[in-house]
Amino acid sequence: MRLTRKTYTTRREKVIDFVIGFFGWFIVNGVLYACSIAVLSQFASESIPEPLPVLFLVALPLLINIAALILLGLTRRWIALGALAAFALLLIGTLLLGLIVYAVCFSDGNMFR
Repeated sequence: MRLTRKTYTTRREKVIDFVIGFFGWFIVNGVLYACSIAVLSQFASESIPEPLPVLFLVALPLLINIAALILLGLTRRWIALGALAAFALLLIGTLLLGLIVYAVCFSDGNMFR
């Protein structure tokens, strides 16, 4: 397989690829999450699941994301940037939500008076 970088001729092509990467990241990870839950529910029926397959299923989406970002970074730069932007958005949202939960849970009760 020959990895060649796409040359963009217009700004519209860059925007389309960025949007594909942004929303594609959510779709691909949603499918991976659903498949992982389906497979892990099969292991839950056993009394003591083996740790190696469970660990592999937990690490598989991370490995797929890293491999996809490297491959897309070499071939379709704007799709990779869109996927990174989606990841960054969720990371920032999670950090802000954590700060809000921290402020509510560890306040002395005078926060909303």
